[in-house]
Amino acid sequence: MSDEQPTSDIDVTIFVCTNCRRASDSEARPGVELIEALRDATTDLPLAVKPVTCLANCEKSPSAAFNHRSGWSYVFGHLNLENVDDIVSGAMMLAQNDRGFLPLRSRPTCLRGKGMTARIPPFHHHEDMPK
Repeated sequence: MSDEQPTSDIDVTIFVCTNCRRASDSEARPGVELIEALRDATTDLPLAVKPVTCLANCEKSPSAAFNHRSGWSYVFGHLNLENVDDIVSGAMMLAQNDRGFLPLRSRPTCLRGKGMTARIPPFHHHEDMPK
């Protein structure tokens, strides 16, 4: 029996890279540890935490991506176990935003600046070019 929430209850999925290893220990995979901590921290929240083999963000390992079911997606790096509460807080901010957008100014520090890698618009996004 699975302890995951039904997909219809999930607003944001947090994908965590499981491929990168610590330079000091060729066996340790910080993303795997991060997944376990995030799963513990997101119980009863409209968030899912899933592994992904690679986010191609190796220079900023460990990395995670937030995917809003109908909004924006974000890729973050330089994360660690000390960031778990901030990662959950940021994912909840995204889940609760009517547009599925994560405003920069109110995000936790680890999800700004050098921690942010990419922001990806939803497939249905449309924006006109200024004239």
